[in-house]
Amino acid sequence: MRSKNILSTAAFIVAFVFSTAFASLFIAKSVAEPEFISVNTHQSTSCFKKRGNSATAVKISLLVSEDKRNGRESNRRVYEMGGDVISPFAGSTFSAYADSVEQYVDASSSIEAGDLPGDFQTAWREHMKAWRDHSTFLSKMKNASNRKGWSQAEFEDTENFHNREISRTWYEVIYLGRTYGADVSY
Repeated sequence: MRSKNILSTAAFIVAFVFSTAFASLFIAKSVAEPEFISVNTHQSTSCFKKRGNSATAVKISLLVSEDKRNGRESNRRVYEMGGDVISPFAGSTFSAYADSVEQYVDASSSIEAGDLPGDFQTAWREHMKAWRDHSTFLSKMKNASNRKGWSQAEFEDTENFHNREISRTWYEVIYLGRTYGADVSY
């Protein structure tokens, strides 16, 4: 049972990394393709209009970098736990995993974004909401009485839903960051 949970955790991580890498390739290709119509053919060959200014681009880049640092710290804590991380049904480390996600959400939600463009702020808030919803779900699953009536498959389906929503909103954050000229990637 322990190896199944380790395998499930590894599969989740690989799938997440693959999906973000795949999306990154899609974005990078779209930016570099010369056949897209340029916003201003005299100055740019990009299909994205560079909005804002370099200060905005730097601020967005710094926000994304800080979020990535928070994510790496959360991942480090998860890897140090080892074992049955992803399943609340099989392992004692699930509670610590849920706590690690909550710590990430708290740290990244506190990143100041108030002076960034409105559409970027909205995308960032939606991304943090997706993470907060995921964290709330994991926190509820720590309590055995909340897991009554749940199967492992149902848990994994809900977990996958949250991960898709996190990936979707992250894509939007990266996309908008790039439209403002920020140097952001997966």
